[in-house]
Amino acid sequence: MDRDSLKEYLFEIQDFIDLNLNKGQDIDDLLDNTDIFDEFEKVLPDEEYPVFVISILNKIRSEYIINKMLDVIEISIKQQSST
Repeated sequence: MDRDSLKEYLFEIQDFIDLNLNKGQDIDDLLDNTDIFDEFEKVLPDEEYPVFVISILNKIRSEYIINKMLDVIEISIKQQSST
């Protein structure tokens, strides 16, 4: 997935979460009943993963934050594929 596609995917995840929360679903239920973050948990370093989840859950879309998240994802993927 290229950077632009990944960015759009992050926005789709944010929209999905926002839609479900606006329908009244509890955040704990949503997280327990979806595997939406699993693929990122496998890739992201332990210290980056919670920041990523909080940014997604809070629908943070500032260019700076999104670009930093994309940088971390890309670096993590490259590091995993080189090992």
